[in-house]
Amino acid sequence: MCTQKPPNNWSEHLYNNYCEAVKDYLTARILPRIKEKHDESMLRELVRRWENHKLLIRFLSHVFKYLDRFYVKRLSLPELSEVGSQNFHDIVFNAVKREVRTAILELIRRERECEIVDKKLIKEVVEIFVEMGGSRNSLEVYVTDFEEQLLSTTADYYSRESAKWCEKDSFPEYMRKAEDRLKQEQERVTHYLHSSTEEKLLKVCEEQLLQGPEQSLLEKENSGCEVLLLDNKTDDLSRMFRLFSRIATGLPPIGNIVRKHITDVGLQLVKKQSSTADTDLMPYVQELLDIHDKYTDLVGTGPEKGCFQGHTIFHKAMKEAFEVFVNKDIGKTSTAELLSNFCDNLLKKSGERLSDEALEDKLEKVVRLFSYLSDKDIFAEFYKKQLAKRLLLARSSSDDAERSMIAKLKLRCGAQFTSKLEGMVTDMNLSSDIQSAFNDYVRDKDVKLDTDLTLQVLTTGFWPTYKSDELNLPTEMLQCITTFKAFFDQRHSHRQLRWVHSLGSATVLGTFSPGGKVKKHDLMVSTYQACVLLLFNSQDSYTFDEIQQHLNLPVEELKRYMMSLAGGAKGKVKILTKTPANGDVSATDVFAYNSSFTDRARRIKVPMIAAKITQEEKDSTRATVDEDRKHAIEAAIVRIMKTRKSLDHQKLVLEASTQLMRHFKPDPKQIKKRIEDLIHREYLERDSNNANLYKYLA
Repeated sequence: MCTQKPPNNWSEHLYNNYCEAVKDYLTARILPRIKEKHDESMLRELVRRWENHKLLIRFLSHVFKYLDRFYVKRLSLPELSEVGSQNFHDIVFNAVKREVRTAILELIRRERECEIVDKKLIKEVVEIFVEMGGSRNSLEVYVTDFEEQLLSTTADYYSRESAKWCEKDSFPEYMRKAEDRLKQEQERVTHYLHSSTEEKLLKVCEEQLLQGPEQSLLEKENSGCEVLLLDNKTDDLSRMFRLFSRIATGLPPIGNIVRKHITDVGLQLVKKQSSTADTDLMPYVQELLDIHDKYTDLVGTGPEKGCFQGHTIFHKAMKEAFEVFVNKDIGKTSTAELLSNFCDNLLKKSGERLSDEALEDKLEKVVRLFSYLSDKDIFAEFYKKQLAKRLLLARSSSDDAERSMIAKLKLRCGAQFTSKLEGMVTDMNLSSDIQSAFNDYVRDKDVKLDTDLTLQVLTTGFWPTYKSDELNLPTEMLQCITTFKAFFDQRHSHRQLRWVHSLGSATVLGTFSPGGKVKKHDLMVSTYQACVLLLFNSQDSYTFDEIQQHLNLPVEELKRYMMSLAGGAKGKVKILTKTPANGDVSATDVFAYNSSFTDRARRIKVPMIAAKITQEEKDSTRATVDEDRKHAIEAAIVRIMKTRKSLDHQKLVLEASTQLMRHFKPDPKQIKKRIEDLIHREYLERDSNNANLYKYLA
C-alpha cells in the first residue's frame, strides 16, 4: 500500500485514517467510561484506560511501523505514538483534569489528616500528569495543571494548622509538630510526587509554619526562646536552629534574643559583684570564664557542634554581648586588670596548682575573654609588671607556660603587642649566659668575692620603669658590683648599667645565741633588708635616723623594711628588736640585734615587699597607659596623613579610631587634642579655606 507510486500510494490516507480512528475511539469509548465515575473510582478508571491506551498505541505503532519510518519522517509529521498520546491529552485528559486534580488533592488532604489512602493510586495519576508533557518530557502540564494548585492548597492547609497550634501549643511542642510535618512532606514527594516539587513544596510549608509566625513563637510567654535559654533546653534550642535556619530571615531574630540574654546574664553578674567589690575578685573572673564556656558550648565551634552549630550570627551575638559587660569596671578595678591578676595567679608558683594541660586550657580561655576587652593596652601594661615580678623574683611556675601565654596574645593582637613581653623572657635567658660568662671571668682573673653574686641584666625598653635609688651599699656588695661593672664594660663598651636594687634578693647567714647556744640561720631577704642587716655587723643597735643616714633610703620605704625585720604587726620574724615596741616607726626608735632569735627551720623567708600591685602602682600603670596612648594616637594620625596628604576632620578621626581599635577604644576628644598638638608642632596644618581640612607637612 505504501510502496506504490502515486496515485496508488495510500500512505496519506492510512495516516489520516489512523488519526481519525484514535480520536473516534477516545471520544466514543474512553471518555464516557471515565466521566460516569467519581472520586477514587474515576482515578482508577483513568489509570486503567491510560495504561490500555498506551498498550494499544504501542501495538498499532508496530503494525504501521512503515509509516513512521518513511512517510512520517519525509513529511516531518508527528509519529504515530505521539499522535496517540496527544489525542488522549486533548480529548480525555483536558475533559477530566479538574475533577482528577480535585480528587488527588482530597486524597492528599486526607493523608495529612492521618487517614490511610492508596498512595500507589496517587502516584499513578501524578505520573499521568507528567506523561502528558509528551515525548519532549516537558513538565509544563504537571506544573500548570497540578503542582500550582497543590502548592496553593498546601499553603492554605498549613496556614490554618499553624494558627491552631500557635494558640494551644507551647513553642517546643509547636516546633516538634512543625519538624514532623516537614519530614512528612519530604516523604510525600518520595512516595508519589515528582522530585522537582520537593523544594517548592517545602518552601511553602516553611513559609506558613516558620516564617509567618516566627516572631510570635520566639516571644511566646513561658516557652519562647528566652525561656529555653534560661532553662538551658539544649534539645529544643537545637531543633529551633535546625528549623529556622531553613528560611533566609529565620536566624537574625534568634541572634538578637541570644545577644540580649547573654548581655542580661553578664550584667547581672557585674551588678552582683559590684555590690561586693572589696572582696577577692578572682572568683568573679572564674564566673566570667564559666559563662563564656557555657555559651561557647551552646553556640558551638563548628558544624554538628553545639545547639547553633557555630553559625556566624550567633558568634557575632555572643561577641557583642560579652563586649558589653566584660568592659564594665568592678568598683575601681577594670576587667583588664582582673584578667591580668588572674593570669598572675595561674602562672606564679604560689598560685593555683594545675596540670600542664589544665593550665594551657585555662590560659586559652582567659585569652578568649581578653579578646573582648576594648582596653587591651591596660591589660598589657599590668601583665608586663606582673610578668616582671614573676621573672625577677623567680616566682614563675613554668617558662613554657609563660611562653605559651605570650604566643596566644601574639596570635590575637600581633607581634607589636607582645614584643616587650618576649624581650623580657629573652633577657632572662641572656642573663643566665652573662652570669656564666661572669663566673668564668671571676675564676680566670682569680678575683676573690666575699659574696656569691647572681645578676639579671635587663634591656630598659622592655621592662617596666623602676625607680632609681641612691642606696649606699655595704662594702661586701660594693666589691661585687665593681667587679661586675669591670667585666661588663669589657664586653659592652657602649652600654650603661643602671642598678635597680628594689627587686633584688639576698641570702644572709645570721648567727644567734638563744639560751647561750650558737645557732645559725639562712635568712632569705630583699636587697634592702640585707643592707639593713649587714649594718649590725659593725654594732648591735642603731636609731632609725642613723640607719636612714647610713643607707640613704626613702624614709617611708625604710620604715616598711625595718618593721618586717622587727616582726611587723603580726610579730612573726623578730631578727631585730624595736624600742619602743609599737606599730609606728619614728626617727628616734632604736633597733637592736636580737641575739636570742630562734626558729625551728634553718632557712627562714623574711617577708619581702608584697608582689601584688599596690594602688600607687595601679595609678602609675594608668598614667603609663595614657602616655602610651598619646603616642599611639599621634603615630596613627601621622601614618594616615602621610599616605593621604590631606583629609577632613571626620574621616581622619574615623580612620585613626579604626586603626587603634585593635588595642584600645580611642576617645574622639583625645584624637582631636592630639591633632591640635601635631598642628602646633608643625606636622599638620589646617587648610586656609576650610578649617575642617588638614594637610600633611613633609
